[in-house]
Amino acid sequence: MMKMKLFTLTIFAAALGLGGLLPQAGAETIYGGSYAPEGLRFPAVIELLADTPYYAEADTYNAIPEGTFAPQEVHVLETQSAWSIGEATWKIETMFGPRWIRPKPWEIDIAPPERITLLEETPLYRSQSTKGGAVAALSPQEVEVRNAAKQWFYTNDPGSKTWIQIHTSWLGDLWVHIPVKQIGTVQKVERKAHYYNLPSKSELGTAMGVGQQQQDWSNAKDGDFPIVAEFTTIYDRAFEVQTGQGTVWTRDKGVAILPADETLKIVHETPLFSTVFGGLTKEDAVLKDETVTVFEKIVEPLWTGRGPYEIWHNSTWYHVRSSKGSGWVNKLVGEPESAVPVHWKVAIKDQKELQHYPEVPFKDTTLLLRNQTVDVTEAWNPPNGGSMWLKVSVDNRSGWVPYWSSTQDTIEDQDSSTVAYVAKAGTNGVGIAPAAKDGLQLYTGERIGYTEEGKSYLDVVQLADKYQYKINRQPDKDTVTFTKGDYSFDLQVGQSYAQVHWQDGGGQSIQLSEPGQQTGEGLYLNVKDVVALFGLTQVFAGNEYTLFEKYYNVTLNEVQAQVKGGQLEVQAFVEDWTSREDYDAGQMPLQITIEENGDRGGISEYKGIVNQPDNSAAVMLFSLKASRPLAAGTHQVSVVVRIGERIIWKKSLEVTAR
Repeated sequence: MMKMKLFTLTIFAAALGLGGLLPQAGAETIYGGSYAPEGLRFPAVIELLADTPYYAEADTYNAIPEGTFAPQEVHVLETQSAWSIGEATWKIETMFGPRWIRPKPWEIDIAPPERITLLEETPLYRSQSTKGGAVAALSPQEVEVRNAAKQWFYTNDPGSKTWIQIHTSWLGDLWVHIPVKQIGTVQKVERKAHYYNLPSKSELGTAMGVGQQQQDWSNAKDGDFPIVAEFTTIYDRAFEVQTGQGTVWTRDKGVAILPADETLKIVHETPLFSTVFGGLTKEDAVLKDETVTVFEKIVEPLWTGRGPYEIWHNSTWYHVRSSKGSGWVNKLVGEPESAVPVHWKVAIKDQKELQHYPEVPFKDTTLLLRNQTVDVTEAWNPPNGGSMWLKVSVDNRSGWVPYWSSTQDTIEDQDSSTVAYVAKAGTNGVGIAPAAKDGLQLYTGERIGYTEEGKSYLDVVQLADKYQYKINRQPDKDTVTFTKGDYSFDLQVGQSYAQVHWQDGGGQSIQLSEPGQQTGEGLYLNVKDVVALFGLTQVFAGNEYTLFEKYYNVTLNEVQAQVKGGQLEVQAFVEDWTSREDYDAGQMPLQITIEENGDRGGISEYKGIVNQPDNSAAVMLFSLKASRPLAAGTHQVSVVVRIGERIIWKKSLEVTAR
C-alpha cells in the first residue's frame, strides 16, 4: 500500500446552521448525518496521528482503500456528529479531490480554540496537576488559550476533565482543569428566531447546566427576537437572545427566521396570515394572481404553531408584502398550483369532511360527505406521499377531500369508459445469484439454472413452484401447463412458442426467443422468456438479481363501452405505489389493450396522476387507457390487462360503431 503526503489545494471553512435540520424547537441535539466545519463542534482541520487509509467514496466499508496518508494535518469538508466519541467518516480535501477517511477518535487530534469562555469560578494551577493546590481562581470570563493536553477533546465521559493552559496578565500562563463539555467559545452572530416560552433571566453557565442558579421563568416570553451571540462546545451550543428587557442565554435554538430578498408569484388562491405561530387562526386576506415581495422566510419544519399538519410542516413559509398588506403565505396552504385537472365522478362511501384546502378545514361551517357521488375537477398528490386530494363540487360548494382506495372511493372518468379498478395486492420476489461451474442458484443455495455464452437460463418448473403455480405435465406430448388463477400457459419441449390462456378459452401463440430445453426433471427457458411469461420485473444488484412478481385484485366496473367518432376508448384505474425514480424510468409494468379476433390492435398508454410540475414523492394512482378505430357495425372485442404476457384480467365486450 502506498503512503503519500497530503497537499492541500484550498482551505475550506464553511459554517452551517442546523435550524433546517431539526424537527422542533428546543434544546439542540446533534443528530446523525454529515456536517460542514462549524466552530468546535465540527473542526475544519484535524491532525492524523497514524497511517490512515483513504477511499474514493463515503460508504465503502468492504472496499479496498485507494492508498494511505501518513500522519499530517488535513482540511475537513464534512464529518459526522459522533466524531469525538467513536469512528466517523470524514470527507477531506486532497490533491486528488475529495476523499474519505475513517479514523478512530484516538487516532486524530485537533488544536484547542484560541480563546475559551469559563462558565464558573475556575481554579488555576502551575502545572497539569492538582497537587499543591491552586494558586488563584478566575471568575466566569473569556480567556486566551496557550496550550492543551494532547487529545484534550477525547473522553468516554463528556463530564470528565482535561487540562487547558491559559494566559493571565498578572500570573502568566497557568493551567485549568475543566470538564470537556464546558470548553467552548463565544462568537458574535446576527440572526433572528421565534421563541416560545423564553426565560426572562438566564446566564450562560445556567443555560449550560453549570452551577446551582436556576433559570427565571416568572415572566417567560414568546416572540421574534434577535440572536446576538453563540456559545459552541464539541457537544452542544447555546444562544444569547436579545429581548426588550435585556439578554438571555438559552440552549433552545428557536425557529430560525431567515432574511430574504426575492419575489414569489401567487397564481392560485392563497391565504395571507398575520402570524404562523398563533395556531390555526383565520386568514387576514386571500391572494391570487399577483407577485409578492419576500423579506423573511422559515424553511425548517414547523411542528408547533401552524401545525403539525401533514403537508405543511416540511414546506417553506414566506413573510411577504402584498397588495393586501404584509403577512405570511405558504404555497402548500391554499389551492395547490400543481394539481392535475381531471373530469371525474367519485362515489364516496365512508364519511369524510369537505375541507377548504388540502389539510385546511373550513372555519365557519362543516359539511360531511358519505354515500354520495361528487364531481371532481382536480387531483393533487402531497409531496410527503400521503393521501391524494381531490377538488370536488357538491351542494353548490367546492372544497377538497382525501381520496381513499377503490375499495372505498370509486372513480369514474367522464371522458372515457372506466371498465375496471386494479389494485396491487402484494409482491413476491425470488433472488438469484451466480453459482459454481456457470450455475445459477437461489439465495437459499438451491440450484435453479445456468449461464451459457453470456445468457441465463432458468428452470421454469422450479420457478413456477416458487410463485405458487399449479404444474401439470403431459408426458406423451412433452408439454407442461402452468396455471395460477385464471391465467395459464403451455410449454412444449423444443418448441419456439408458448400458448397463453385466460380461463378456459382458446390459447394464443406467443413467440419465444429460444425453444425450451429439457434436462432431467427441469425445463429451461431463456430468462427473457421467463420474465415475459410470468410477468416479472428483473431488478439487478451487481451480478445478482431478483425476479419480482406483482399480483393484483381487479374489480369489474359495469359500464357500457361507447364508440365516439369511430374510436373505441376504455380505461382502467390502477392503484400501485411506484417511486418517482421507477415512474420516470417507465417502470409501470401493466398494459391495457383492446383486441379483436385475438389481435393486439389499438393504442395503449399509461399515465400516473402526478402533479405538474411534479413535487410528489411517489405515484399511487395510474390511468391505463386503450383506444382503437372500429368500422361501422357490431364488434366482439376483448379488453385485456397484462404484465408482459401474463394476463391479469380479460373482459369480452360487444360494442356497436355507427
